[in-house]
Amino acid sequence: MRTDRQEDLDRYYNDHLKLRIISRLMEIKSWSKIMGIQSCVVDAVLTQEREDHAEKKEFKEWKKKKKLLKKAK
Repeated sequence: MRTDRQEDLDRYYNDHLKLRIISRLMEIKSWSKIMGIQSCVVDAVLTQEREDHAEKKEFKEWKKKKKLLKKAK
């Protein structure tokens, strides 16, 4: 993959890492280990969603402030 965009590189390496994790997960046989991993994944997803929500909220507030400043001029 040839690209200069950091976002593309991050996505490529993240996807590659996810596939390696999934292939290793397939080797786990214990129900309790699988359920422990599931709870960790759910925690990670919830954390990511909270971060995304906070980022969107921050962006909306920034956009609203910018709009108000533009009207004030």
